[in-house]
Parts: sequence; structure tokens; C-alpha cells
Amino acid sequence: MDKKKIKDFLKSNSFAGAMCLSVMAVALALYLAYDNTIGQIEAQSSLPYSDSPVDNEVSGVEKTEETTLSTTPAPESSDAPTNNFVQDTSVKMMPAEGEIINPFSFHELVKSETLGVWKTHDGIDIAVPTGTEVKSAAIGTVVAVRDDPLWGGCVIIDHGNGYVGYYYGLDKELLVKENSKVDAGTVIGKTAVIECEAKLQPHLHFGVKESGEWIDPVEFVSGEG
Repeated sequence: MDKKKIKDFLKSNSFAGAMCLSVMAVALALYLAYDNTIGQIEAQSSLPYSDSPVDNEVSGVEKTEETTLSTTPAPESSDAPTNNFVQDTSVKMMPAEGEIINPFSFHELVKSETLGVWKTHDGIDIAVPTGTEVKSAAIGTVVAVRDDPLWGGCVIIDHGNGYVGYYYGLDKELLVKENSKVDAGTVIGKTAVIECEAKLQPHLHFGVKESGEWIDPVEFVSGEG
């Protein structure tokens, strides 16, 4: 094709139409590429947002810790307060088996049938036949042994924890001495006549002090004292 024909073709309507189609094709391709790019960007923006990979790692650790804490019991602290209270578990018992004919007066005055005077009854009287074995009410150490003109043979035993037992109305032939160690149930002597309570039937007089104060021996034996 010579130059004249080329010039004529460029000036013709056919060339103009071809150029228009080419421009449209390029424009359509650019539009499609742009639309696809916008779609990808919008898809990315719908994902969970995170400032950085470090945030994702921290979030993962926190979730793991929460799961562990919810399923695993917390270990016991070594700093927990220790209960230093030691309960007295030693056996306690009545020193003789019998009816209590005179109870503890709880520091109120009662009239003595034998002496005819009003005074406190600082123990209990346990009715038993003369010559009945008397036993220590609890473990302890004998702190005093004596013969009293009104009370007869007397044995005083320190039972520990501030408790002291008084066993009155015993025969002179006692089976323990001062500083003797006794257990609950150890026989310490036998009953005899109590001169200051002679008008009552034969009995053992048993008293208990806690920290120097008279208390009801029944409460001591039952563990309430």
C-alpha cells in the first residue's frame, strides 16, 4: 500500500471507527481492573482489625491464660494462716461412779447439813460406799497429798491447761505421792468418812479449778469446762 492509500485510509470513516473501538476496549479493561482492585480492598477491610502481629500474639496468650485459669484450681498459698490452736484430746472421766447428791453451787451459798452454816459448795459429792476406789479424772501430775482433819485424805492433781482437780474424803492409805504422774483412770486411793460432811451418805467430794477459779466438775469431765 503506497503513501497515498495510507493517507486516504486514515482519513476514512473506517479508521475512525476502529480507533474508537480500540479506545473503548482499553477503557473497559481499565475499569474492570479498577473494580477488581476495589473489591479486594473492601474484602480485606471486613476482616478483624489488628494494629500489628504483636497484638494478635498477645490476644492469643490472654485467651490461653483465661482458659487455663477457668479449668485449673488455684494452688494453695504457702502464706495461708496456720491454725495453732491445739485441742485437748485427753480422756476425762468421773473419779467414781455414783449419784451426785450435792451439785456444784455456782458460788451461791448453801447450808451445810453437818456444820449448820451457809457456805459455797465448790465441788460435787458423788455417793459411793466407803472403800470405793477413786480414779484420776484425767492425765496429770500430783502436786499435793495431805491428811486434813475435816476433809480426810486429800489428793490434788494438776491436769494441765490451767485445770487442777481436788479429790477429798480419801482413806489415809493413798496410792500416789507428790510428783506422781497419773493417767485418766489411775487409782489414787479409796473413799473414807468426811468429817465436815458426815451427815451425808458416804461419798467422794470432787472439785475442779480452772485458772484458780472453782468450776463445775461435771463440765470439766464432759469437756465443756
